[in-house]
Amino acid sequence: MNGQMKKYKESLSKTPGPIMPSQIPKIKLDMRGLVKYARERGVAPIDLTQEERERFMAPMA
Repeated sequence: MNGQMKKYKESLSKTPGPIMPSQIPKIKLDMRGLVKYARERGVAPIDLTQEERERFMAPMA
């Protein structure tokens, strides 16, 4: 086994399993509003605080 294959197998063993649909939170996300808000602030959406991002999330009915 060469070095690349060894690294691949190690990486594969550390990779978590699949996420089941039942494990995904049931939320509604206003992505358009989130991106617009981030642009107005001059930052990327990922750079917003958790509180700022939560403004655009709502539980699904």
